[in-house]
Amino acid sequence: MRYADPSLCPDCRSALPSGISVCPSCDLLVRHPLAVHLFRTLQRADALVGELRTASDAFHDHPAAASAASTSATATATLGGPLVAPGVPAAPTQAVPAGPTPPLPPYPGTAAPMPERGGVAFASVPKILLGLGAFCLLVAAVIFLAVSWSALGVGGRTAVLGGLTLTAGASALLLHRSGLRVAGESLIVVALGMLALDVFGAGAAGWLGGNGDVTTLVAGLTVAVAASLTALVRVGGQPRLVAPQVIAGIGLLVAYTGAIDVTDHRLVAGHLVTATAIGAVLLGRTTGLVPLQWSVTVAGAVAWLGSASVATSSALLHPDLHQLWVDGSGWSLLVTAAAMLVPGLVVRDQRLALAGASCAAMVVTLVLTLPSVDTDATTFGLVALGTTATWVAALAVLPRVARPVAVAPSALGSLVLGGLALTTAAVAFARWADASTAFARTLDVTIGGTDPVTEPLLLVPSLLVPLAFLALVASNRSRAALLEWAEAGGVLAGLGVAATLTSYDVQLAAPVAALILTAALSTAVSLRSTGARASGHAVAGLAVAGGATLAAVPSAPIAALVGAVGTVVALALATLGRTDVARVTGRLTAPPLLGLAVAALVHAVDGGAAWVAVPVLLAVGVLAVVLPRLELEVAAVLVAAFAFPVSLGTASDPGGLTALWLTVAGFLACASALVNESRRHLVWLGGALLVLASWVRLADLDVHAPEPYTLPLAVVLVALGLAWMHRSPDTGTTEALLPGLLLGTVPSLLWVAGDPVSLRALVLGAACLALTVAGAALRWSAPLVIGASVGATIVLRELGPYAGDFPKWVWIGLAGALLTVVGITWERRLLEVRSAVGLLGRLR
Repeated sequence: MRYADPSLCPDCRSALPSGISVCPSCDLLVRHPLAVHLFRTLQRADALVGELRTASDAFHDHPAAASAASTSATATATLGGPLVAPGVPAAPTQAVPAGPTPPLPPYPGTAAPMPERGGVAFASVPKILLGLGAFCLLVAAVIFLAVSWSALGVGGRTAVLGGLTLTAGASALLLHRSGLRVAGESLIVVALGMLALDVFGAGAAGWLGGNGDVTTLVAGLTVAVAASLTALVRVGGQPRLVAPQVIAGIGLLVAYTGAIDVTDHRLVAGHLVTATAIGAVLLGRTTGLVPLQWSVTVAGAVAWLGSASVATSSALLHPDLHQLWVDGSGWSLLVTAAAMLVPGLVVRDQRLALAGASCAAMVVTLVLTLPSVDTDATTFGLVALGTTATWVAALAVLPRVARPVAVAPSALGSLVLGGLALTTAAVAFARWADASTAFARTLDVTIGGTDPVTEPLLLVPSLLVPLAFLALVASNRSRAALLEWAEAGGVLAGLGVAATLTSYDVQLAAPVAALILTAALSTAVSLRSTGARASGHAVAGLAVAGGATLAAVPSAPIAALVGAVGTVVALALATLGRTDVARVTGRLTAPPLLGLAVAALVHAVDGGAAWVAVPVLLAVGVLAVVLPRLELEVAAVLVAAFAFPVSLGTASDPGGLTALWLTVAGFLACASALVNESRRHLVWLGGALLVLASWVRLADLDVHAPEPYTLPLAVVLVALGLAWMHRSPDTGTTEALLPGLLLGTVPSLLWVAGDPVSLRALVLGAACLALTVAGAALRWSAPLVIGASVGATIVLRELGPYAGDFPKWVWIGLAGALLTVVGITWERRLLEVRSAVGLLGRLR
């Protein structure tokens, strides 16, 4: 046997396929530089062994000579040279230069990588074949037993099953010892499968009582134990088999499925399987069997999850003390919690251990407090609040290394408290909705209705304890950060106080006052802060102010007062806010709050919904004129547009209301254009709204003539055009005067076309004559063209009724004369062009 064998792994001595870099059996790197150095060392060892063999053969052939040579060599090596007589100088020893060392061949693993080839790898072929063969053997064994079971006696069955199992197991071990690992893995699977069939055969023969579930349990345990023992065996110095390690977990899982059907104590069965899996994991870690650890871990996790699910469902369905502790679900949950500690202890990982301890603490807390679910809501709320507050306090005082233990129970308690708080808030909202009468004129609106489901007095602490938990689990525990959390707690407490008051039969003013006070305090904090803190408090304050105003809607006087306060809060942030978010939020919120306050005030003075639109428009419009910011203007437009249809639906004179609303809107637009230099363009919008308002009013008064609609606007356009021409002398009359002249003449011309003999036709004709004369005198093209064209059209329309009285030859003669005049003019112009061309040609 050689030490340096390129076809074997230097560690596990298993066969190495060609072209690989890692040993498939022990994962040794065979292409590493250390592997090359090891191969050279092993070659040197082979050479030394050869020399030692030669010396040994010479010793055995000539013992005396070999002994003398050996003694001389030993003495020389020991004393450093040959012996000489005393006093005689030793001859100098001439060093013999060492010959060059022949280069050693590299380890096979350093060879150039083989080119990649398609298809199935060469080393995979035996795996595929052996796997298929093992499967066929198992299927054949099952079919054979099914066919010949009735023909074989008890002795024959036992002999066949035992013989097949022993043959497969022995063959697997022998093949594995010979280095055929894949074959050994395949046949050991067959052997373990045959072992399972042996147990099922024994169960079918009645040896196990005839219960199929018992047979499944025994089969799973037998296979798991046999696979574990086989995995522990190292045959002939070969590495341990992997297949038995995987099958051990499968067998344990099968045993668990059989156990939960055999016994009524499913919780006990699950815990026993979990404990067995933990023991197997410890065995695997001790012996280095990694696949065994993973397979039994999966089986144990399934068993643990099954028992935990059954115990939890039983505890939730029957949370009373007797069934929780006497029937065993409580104890089972305690065992389940203890099992959560195992992964961290086994792996020896601190974070995993702390996570397991936190989950275990959560389960223990749940088990101990679960009986309170079977009591009244107040007791349950007190228990949940006290337990969660205790864990949150522990999170605050525990050392940093132990804080994660309190996270899971605190989180679970916070979720429970959050659910209780939402329930209380929902009932409070339902009570407010029952009292909502939409702008009643009285101040003494009382909240009543549905009785609270939970204890309202626990609402505020139920909100603050989860907030404290969030503050403590945050990474930043500085004084400034905790102060911010405390301020957020103040806002949350204000909301809780309002909801708590709403849960009782109190006046509406009480919860509304709590809300508006909270909004004012949050706004004050925002005005004294900077950055995200200021923005957050601004948004919170305005949101609470809006909620307070909406909450006050059942009483119109309270809503008007609260809306006014909310508007002041919003304007304070809009003008004095420390951040852009605060200012923009204030601008967006001020118009809605102001509009709601004005609407409530109108209802308070018995104005009715029909009178809301115009006061709201006037209020938000004046606000937009005073603070010309885009966000505020957009919000004001939306508020006014929302209030208008509300009033229009209840108005007794919709046309008059519409005209008034458009007039006020146009006035506000023009006022903003006059007051604010950056809003000069709004004059066009204001003018359009005013014109539209006049048209709506004229239509409401059944005015159908076009002049009242068009002439005012035409006069304004002509006046603006004249002013433009005065400021800019280069401006033409077409750009400045044509739109107004067209608007003033064309609509009336259309009416004249339908009624040519009328006063309108006379006035329009006189106006066209005046335009024509003025245009010719001033040399303005627009009045001249409009006056001449519109006047000619009127004349033609007046001539129309009499055109049919002329003879036809008159029209033919007129057409001929017109064509003759055009032809003569054309020819004359052509002669003039030819004369000009000749004159140019004679020039030098």
